[in-house]
Amino acid sequence: MRGSWWQLRLPRIAGIVVATILFGTIYLVAQQLDRLSANDGPLRLASQVAAELREGQKTTLDAQPHVDLSRSLAPFVVVEDAQGQPSDGSGFLKGSLVSLPTGVLANAAKSGQNNVTWQPAPGLRFATVTLKVGNQFVSAGQSLKPSEDRDGTFRLLVGFGWLVSMLVFGGVWFLLYRVRLQLLRQSAAQSQAPRSSE
Repeated sequence: MRGSWWQLRLPRIAGIVVATILFGTIYLVAQQLDRLSANDGPLRLASQVAAELREGQKTTLDAQPHVDLSRSLAPFVVVEDAQGQPSDGSGFLKGSLVSLPTGVLANAAKSGQNNVTWQPAPGLRFATVTLKVGNQFVSAGQSLKPSEDRDGTFRLLVGFGWLVSMLVFGGVWFLLYRVRLQLLRQSAAQSQAPRSSE
């Protein structure tokens, strides 16, 4: 009896587990792709400013508008010296030019580039790219608020897809159960027919 119980329900349990893993994977992939794509804008801005600084120019840097990180979603860029002191840029917080943590700069000094999620204040999270340029560091960032807002939509869509798949599984299983039950009844009726005729 116990063995038959597992035999009947194991395919159902396996279907639920597989569907849950599948939709969970879809969510994680979508979330990570969205997060990684947030680095694209900062990387373009930082690499452009870095290339110009190597040539002794500041065209792109000077053209950047003032960005208040607590209010604006616009990308920003900041140039820091070897000691981590900001010398120029467009990103400001509480009226002061922002500077990334020294640990971020130290890692950029080793590899030439460092991509991190930076949280300068509660509720403020930025995708940042830091490049080493001689004795300076160029860091560009972009608010993660749009990406984090989309995360709720991802969860809703994936959750809806999972729910629909569970309803479909349930409907198919119920239909198969009714078909199996009908076949058992027909088989029982056929097996009893010769006895009644005797």
